[in-house]
Amino acid sequence: MEVGDKLICLFDIENFFGQPLFELDKSYVVLDISDDGKISLNHNLYANEYSYFDVDWISQNFKKIN
Repeated sequence: MEVGDKLICLFDIENFFGQPLFELDKSYVVLDISDDGKISLNHNLYANEYSYFDVDWISQNFKKIN
């Protein structure tokens, strides 16, 4: 996976407050990959920064479309 890759979400995913972070069938872009391999995607923001997610979690919830 590389910065700029587009992924399509396979499920509706909410944060722990029940707010939608990712929506089913919407596409998201890989914004950054940290030194430890975690991935940041553009998503609905409820704070002032993007979160990083484990590669395994990304592969379970998204499919690469480009």
